[in-house]
Amino acid sequence: MGASPQILAEIRQAYRGTLILAGEYTLERAREAIHAGRADLIAFGRPYIANPDLVERFRHGWPMAEAEHEVYYGGDDRGYIDFRPYTAA
Repeated sequence: MGASPQILAEIRQAYRGTLILAGEYTLERAREAIHAGRADLIAFGRPYIANPDLVERFRHGWPMAEAEHEVYYGGDDRGYIDFRPYTAA
């Protein structure tokens, strides 16, 4: 799951600009990385594919949808525009 904590600490020490990390972060891991000073921002890639309303899901604690890898890079729009925002049952 990404770079080791030691590598991240070394990068942070060497680079004083805005540091953006990415790579299988959950909301909890993102908050912890920012709170610990390992990053200034966290980028979310794959979670946005299945959750076009990712920010709202994080904000309200709504469940996350999971995108299946077989829909990635399939050559058409399937898997990219067919995920729906969260609605309560």
